[in-house]
Formats: sequence, structure tokens, C-alpha cells
Amino acid sequence: MAAPNQLPVRLAFGPFEVHASTGELLKGGIRIRLPAQPFSILLLLLRTPGELVTREQLREQIWGEGTFVDFEHGLNAAMNKLRRALGDSAEEPRYIETIPGRGYRFIGTLNSGHAVAISLIPESEARSLRPRPRRGLAAWERLAWVVGALVCLVIGLRFHSAPADPVDWRLTRITADAGLSSYPALSPDGKLIAYSSDRGLNGEQDLYVKQIAGGQPVRLTFDGTGNTAPDFSPDGARIVFQSSRNGGGIYEVPALGGEARLVVRGGLNPKYSPDGSRVAYWVGAEAVNSAVPGSGAVWVVAMNGGAPRRIGSHFPAARQPIWLPDGRHLLFIGYTSPRAYENSAIDWWVADTDGDSAVRTGAYEALGRAGLQPEVSIGRPALRYHSRMPPPGCWSVVANTVVFAAGAGDHADLWEIGLSVRTWKASGTLKRLTTSTLSEQNPSCTPAGTLAFTSLDTRRDVWSLPFDLDHGTSKGTLERVTMGPSRREHASLAKNGRFLAFASSQSGRTNIWVRDLVAGRESPVAASSIEQHYPVSNATGERIAFSTFEKDTRAVHVSVPGGVPERVCDGCLRATDWSRDDKSILVFGGDPYQIDVLDVASHQRTPILKHPNHHLLYARYSPDNRWVSFTVRTEPDRARIAIAPLDGSKPVPESAWIEISETTPGDWADWSPDGKTLYFSSTRDGYSCLWGQRIDVSSHRLLNEPFAALHLHGRVFYQPGSMWGGWSVGGGRIAMLLVEDTGNIWMMSRHPR
Repeated sequence: MAAPNQLPVRLAFGPFEVHASTGELLKGGIRIRLPAQPFSILLLLLRTPGELVTREQLREQIWGEGTFVDFEHGLNAAMNKLRRALGDSAEEPRYIETIPGRGYRFIGTLNSGHAVAISLIPESEARSLRPRPRRGLAAWERLAWVVGALVCLVIGLRFHSAPADPVDWRLTRITADAGLSSYPALSPDGKLIAYSSDRGLNGEQDLYVKQIAGGQPVRLTFDGTGNTAPDFSPDGARIVFQSSRNGGGIYEVPALGGEARLVVRGGLNPKYSPDGSRVAYWVGAEAVNSAVPGSGAVWVVAMNGGAPRRIGSHFPAARQPIWLPDGRHLLFIGYTSPRAYENSAIDWWVADTDGDSAVRTGAYEALGRAGLQPEVSIGRPALRYHSRMPPPGCWSVVANTVVFAAGAGDHADLWEIGLSVRTWKASGTLKRLTTSTLSEQNPSCTPAGTLAFTSLDTRRDVWSLPFDLDHGTSKGTLERVTMGPSRREHASLAKNGRFLAFASSQSGRTNIWVRDLVAGRESPVAASSIEQHYPVSNATGERIAFSTFEKDTRAVHVSVPGGVPERVCDGCLRATDWSRDDKSILVFGGDPYQIDVLDVASHQRTPILKHPNHHLLYARYSPDNRWVSFTVRTEPDRARIAIAPLDGSKPVPESAWIEISETTPGDWADWSPDGKTLYFSSTRDGYSCLWGQRIDVSSHRLLNEPFAALHLHGRVFYQPGSMWGGWSVGGGRIAMLLVEDTGNIWMMSRHPR
């Protein structure tokens, strides 16, 4: 590797070799005559392969401000000479791509050799290219001009940049709202910032844009239907965003206000390509772990219309794409295993949007070597990431790094890590950019190096609502059951309504706890150094099934009163319900997920529901144990609630399934005590709420339309599917794990010391 003040003596790409010390270009060992200006252009392009070198940069670093020639003509002539020497074409480039009206980039594959001190272009060639000085210009002035130009060229042509000057970050608060302002997006010129906010404190998210210099924000959307994740077009004139309106989709709106237009149905976290002609996004279940096959897919769609194109179609799961500077590649979280929760199968990947090739970056290992736990799980449905790999946030042009949020639990900081534009491998030192007691999320970068982010405070508690489940009517108001700073996960209520099981980090490690709702006491089920999640209480609350995470291994355990929990199923992802006699539990796992009945005593599993292509999960027994409700995950972002009889052949044929409702992949259903109503969580109205569906007791066919059982449109909301969600019914009440977020937008700008 070259030292900071050295340039590799030999740069190789294709059949060509560039000798920086002698100013030579060779093809197959044969020297090709190339004048100094085209050669200097080549060196500038090779300095930052894959990145744009503007025409203005070429003027400043090669022609200089004192040039008295037709620059445009001179640049075009020099570029034509360079292309002829390389046998390249502007129409179908192999090495040098033209960015119309802006400049050029090197797009070949570059390999560098050994390094020596820089020796610039031979003086004879450099002298022949100097502009003729004006009459009367002193010799010493001409000499100073030449020396200055050469110094500029040396600085500009360093292939390996010297360490950046020490930088102080100036921190500026952009919003001061009492609710949640999140998802900042800086305009390319750094003068505007767009963001999502529920300024009315009602949980309804709309888009706003304001000037960084000050002033009141301009409201861009007015329906409050989850309008989030804005991104500015390269010219700063438009904003693309995700919305829950009309079933959800990606929309575009003028940056200073106007009518929003639909770009594509469905989709999350849209990002404009560097030229603004395309948008990358992903579809899937935000709350489902990214290390789960079928949980996400990355797509690109042209802004002028046409069918979306899937990127990385061979990945079982992919999400959270961002564009790299060349405009041809995407960086995203990719998962390569057909089985769930294999840490070795997850990483950041770079994929070519014009092909199907992909490169593993090695970022996962880099984070591990740095001692940074690669897990983030923060925020509301449109904000939350739940994965074993933090998503890439934005590309910093100034530092050639990827900026991202990473941490654990309810805390995350901003970090940056280098990514080679030649090999797409993670490189350089991992650097922390922020240190806070809150959670820093959603970084947005400008070309000048400014960052904006959300500073988020999250509370997760179990809430309870008295409810007549047979009649579908509320008997009171939501009340917070748990309190305190610890995070809590996945509430499970015993059928008698007295005991509530949940996962909590209050002892340091996430373990299962039980709260006696009558006595008001909490106690751990079985303290362990191994993480415990997803509790499922039996009817009396005396026995609890739960999942354990240990490296890449998942297992289901059953607590034994007064004893050590018993490991009853290896490879089962989760238990979801107990039978009425407590002799069996419903579990799911496999590829695709299938639903089995697990005999607790013998540990034998019997498949009851399976499908060759769809994942089946979240099964619940009917009160008489003769039917089962479950979720059919048909696409990364689509699912349906169904029920099936258990008194026939096993597995139950698909022809016997009865569909209840379309839903999202993280939702599930449970039964009323009389078995005549099925309750399910759904985002059918744009929010995660609880709905009910009447069922004919004899045929189990649907009666009437679904009715809203519990709306959650305010500041406290429900997150379906993930460990952060979880709801259950019992004893005349509903228990739910609900989330409350507050946060504001901050900006960091670089200032050299």
C-alpha cells in the first residue's frame, strides 16, 4: 500500500499499465504515446475510481485559473485523445464514463502495484502544454506559476489520500417538537431539510421541509398516514417518500409543496439514484428480523415509468438499499441462507443494478472485530430496524465512508466505516461519530460532509385494556402495567388473566419475567446468561414456553414450576400457543416455516400445516382445540390470516383453509372465549390496530365485515410481529406491548480545527 504522500508506481487495468513516475501508458508492455494533458486527466480519474471528477475539478487541477485557452475545446480534445489511446468509446464505455454536463468517472477494474515517491510528468511534455504567457510576465512569475501548478497536481493526484485534518463537529438542533420528528433528509446543497413529524402530538406522521438557516417549516403532506423516509432528488427539486395512504407505496412531491404522485405500490425507504432517474427501495416486513428468509427484497424503479426490477433476486432476504456514488451499484443488507438466524449469512452486499452479480463487503466481520455489537432495534414502525446487521445509512463523499447507526437495545450511535470503491470491501478504521444516552438514527449526508440525524427516546411497556372479547366491546381504558427504564418485549397473558409473561432486560440480560397482576409483583422465570425471548403462557400462568438465542442456535424451552426449564425442541423458532390440556404446544420453524404440534413429554413434532412456497407461522388454538388460526406469509410484505380444522388428516390440506383477512407479515390472530370472534392485528387503516371478525360457529365462515376493536393512532403505538410487539387475550382483558417515541432532528457540520 502506498504511503500517504506516494502514488503507486504502476497502476494496472485491463491490458494497460500506468507508470506515474515516468508519465508512461503501456499496453501489453508497449508504450503508447499520450500527451501530458490526457495523461493528467487519466491520473485524476484513477485517483478516485468509480467517483465523479467534475469538469470544474479538471479545469482547476490541470488547466488552472490562469489559462488563456478555450477550456471546453481543450478538455474535449484531450478526452478524445485519451479515449483513442485506450480504445474506449463514449457511447459504450469500458473505462471512462461521461456524465453529461458534469464530468467523467473511471469505471474499470483497477489494481495498483508498489509505491515510490511521485515523479511528475516529464518537464519537456509539461512545458509544451503550458499556455503562452502574456507579454511582460516576469520570468520569476512564470516559474512560480509552474511550480504552483505542479504542487497542485501532486496534491490532486495522490491515489491514497492522506489522513484527514482533525475536524471539530458543530452540532445544531433543527427541531424542538414535543412529539416525534424523525427521518431527516438534507438537500444536496445543504440548504433545506425534509423530515417526518407528528407535530400535533397525535401520532400522525406528515412531511415537512424547512430552511437550515431558519424560519418556519412548510408542510408537504396533510393526511397523517405514515408519511416518512423522505429523500431529495439530486437537483433538490423533488422529494420521494414512503406512505401508508391507499394501501401503502412510494410517492413523489415537489420539494416546496404541491400534489404528490404515486411512483410504485408498496415499498419502504426510497432513495434517488445519483442522476435522479431511478429510485431504489425495498419491500418486506420491517419488524421481522432481516436474518429471516423471505423478510425483504430490494427493487429499483424508473421515475418515468415502467416495471420495477428486483436487485439481488438470489438473496433469500435483502433490505435497506442505498446508492453508491457511481450510480450503478446498491449497498444493502443481504442474507444468503435458506435457514433463519445464521449470523454467518448476513452482511452488507454491493450489487450491480444492471446485472445480478453481488459482492460481500465484510462489514459484519469488521464490526465484530471492532467490538461493536451488530444489532439495532429502535423506533416506531416506520423508523424501526430489527436486525443482526445495522442498515447502511448514507454515503459520505468527503470521507469515502458509509455512515450508519449501530448499538444495542434502546441505544445507538452514529458510526462510519470505509468502503473501497474498487473492491467493495469494508476497509479503514471504524469511527464513532456520536456519543449519546439517547439513540441516534437515520443519518443523512450531503456532498459537503454535513450530517443530519434523529435523536430518539423510546419507551416500551406492557399495557392492559379491560375488554369483553365475546361481544367485542371495551370495558375501560388502556393502562400501563409495567414501568421503568428497562426495555420489555412480547406480552403473553394467561387465560385466567392473572399472570403476565414478558421478556425484559431489567436484570442486564434479556430473560423471561412474570408479573402477578393481582399482587403487583414481578419475578424472573429462569435467570440465564443465554438470551430468552417470545414467552407463551399456559392457561394458569404456571408454565411458560419461550425461545432461546445462542449464537446461531434457536431452541424452545418450557419452564417447570420450582425447577430448571426443560429444552423441548431444537431448531424450533418459536412456540405460539398451549393446548387446553397443557400436553402440547404449537411451534413453527423449517424452510419454509411450517407449523407443528410438539408433544411436551416426548418432544415429538407432528406437522399440521405446511406449504411448499409460503411461510406458515403464529398458530393459535381455538378454545375447543378443534381449529387453529395462523398467518400465511405469501410475500416479504404480504400475508393473510387463515383458520383450519384439526379433526381431519395431517397436515391439513390447503383446500380446507379458510381465509380471514389480508394483512402484513408480522400480524396474527387469536380467538374469543366463545370461539365466535377472531381478533387480529392489522394495518388495514394505515396504523397497527386490533380488529375483530365474527365467525359462524358451525361452518366457521365469515359473518359481516371486520370491526375495529382497538384503534392505536396516537403517540403510543403497536409494533406487529417482532419481539418488540406481542399481544394476547385472557381473563376479560387484552395485554399489548406498546411503544412510545419522542425525538428531534439534529445536524452535524464539519469544521477544520
